[in-house]
Amino acid sequence: MILTDVVSLGVALMIPMLWAAYGETLMEKAGVLNVGIEGVMLIGAFSAALGVSTAGSIYVGLGFAIGAGVLCGIVLALLYVRLGTDQIVTGIMFNIFAFGLTTTLAVEFVRATEVTSFPRFEIPGLAEIPFFGEVLFDHNILVYAAFLAAPLVFYVLHRTWYGLYARACSEYPRAAEAAGLDVWHLRYIAVIGGCVLTSIGGVALFASSGGFVSGLTDGRGFIALAIVILARWNPYWIVGASLLFGVSEALQFQADRLGPLGDVPPDILVMIPYIVTILAVVLARASRYPPAVGVPYRPSAKAS
Repeated sequence: MILTDVVSLGVALMIPMLWAAYGETLMEKAGVLNVGIEGVMLIGAFSAALGVSTAGSIYVGLGFAIGAGVLCGIVLALLYVRLGTDQIVTGIMFNIFAFGLTTTLAVEFVRATEVTSFPRFEIPGLAEIPFFGEVLFDHNILVYAAFLAAPLVFYVLHRTWYGLYARACSEYPRAAEAAGLDVWHLRYIAVIGGCVLTSIGGVALFASSGGFVSGLTDGRGFIALAIVILARWNPYWIVGASLLFGVSEALQFQADRLGPLGDVPPDILVMIPYIVTILAVVLARASRYPPAVGVPYRPSAKAS
């Protein structure tokens, strides 16, 4: 069935952006805008490729990527939080740095071997459900983990002390400090944790792409930024918004089976996800960023 194939492929394609959007949500809810999300994803994908090339295991690649995400988080936390650099300019420069670094190192250290992907497995009983079984219950472990992460991220942000304190830092950091909170410390945790989730998105992209190439992310990090705005920082809505972008990307691979869409020039089909991104940002113009997002914060004791 054509619809089943399109949506099933869309689910697989949405996963890298979904992980990255979770990471960005965690950071923005603490007051940090990570425009360098594209670079973090790219470094995560490269680290996964390095792990596969070194040990022949995608699980080793996942471990490498998580470590790389922690390292990226530490670097960006120092720049964004500690040094108070402009978060937009710093993020753009980080993306450029990540592109050059991964391109150079891939030539030296990543062998052109067959990609070891995460194995797919069906969930017994659920996989036999018409339409939903093939669409939702016949994927790999990273897909299932991405869906399970939605309630976990929501719980952390809205039902824990850390989520309450972090959200205070994105709304009124000076008031949060007056209440005895360490704004810098809370933002450090958010940036490092957010970069780990974003890096996992890079692993998902590498595992589904057939290999690592220069600029593998191809704008998916920026699409994740749009997803966060469209979903208004709600992890459950992020799943739905990510599916929208995943299906729009899947159309280019299934166009020949979709009647008149098969006559559309390939270049136009490739543009569809980015057109959807622009429309999403326009439609989400009423979304309000928390007041302190993207604004460097200087604690009172250090500002004087």
